[in-house]
Amino acid sequence: MGGIVRNCRLCKEPMESSPFIMCPTCLRDSELIRSFVQKTPHVTLEEISESTNISLEKIENMATLGQKLPLNLK
Repeated sequence: MGGIVRNCRLCKEPMESSPFIMCPTCLRDSELIRSFVQKTPHVTLEEISESTNISLEKIENMATLGQKLPLNLK
């Protein structure tokens, strides 16, 4: 289709241009992690990985990426 392609900021896989910095898969994983942490605060990254079946490396990358982005607190 000739659309603009860029890489997901998290997994680095090519993705169609969108208003999001992450691909649909990483966005779903991010939402799953956020939901889990809201329901179960004070968990370790290892516990998050085990409970969500998302790799520890990806969770660590999400945490690092989150530190680089401005927070939108309301």
